Amino acid sequence: MSYLLSVQEILEFAVYIEERGYEFYIGAIKKFREARITKLFQYLADEEFKHEKVFKKLLKLSGEIKGGKRDPEYQAYMHEFCKTHSLGDREAVNAKLAKLSSLEEILDLAMDFEKDSVIFFSQLKEMYAKGNTAAIDKIIHEEMGHLRKIFQIKRELVKK
Repeated sequence: MSYLLSVQEILEFAVYIEERGYEFYIGAIKKFREARITKLFQYLADEEFKHEKVFKKLLKLSGEIKGGKRDPEYQAYMHEFCKTHSLGDREAVNAKLAKLSSLEEILDLAMDFEKDSVIFFSQLKEMYAKGNTAAIDKIIHEEMGHLRKIFQIKRELVKK
């Protein structure tokens, strides 16, 4: 009998997504010269890096959940599912970032990224019907906090 995903696999996807977010914010830094904007994107890149470290720590602690044999076809499907995330495809993200020029556009894309993360991990939690979902809940909570912070930053920057 095959099983869907282990907590470990979900955390591996979380690391992948956070790595793409870090790359996105580093790319955004290069689009602006104004110190307050570059500091903002550096802060967000640092947050992605911290997230990645948290998820790697959870990954190290998670171990494997006992189950059946992994299904290679399903694994391929999950890889493609991960790519549907707004920052899941490195080349597409770089192309989109190259076309964006305003701070508001880039923050909007960042918010899309964070919303996609919440949806993505919530969906994965639903698909993973067995075992301990505490690690997945932690991921969702972290992403929601990140989204709130970006909303707050956007409101502050747009008002200035």
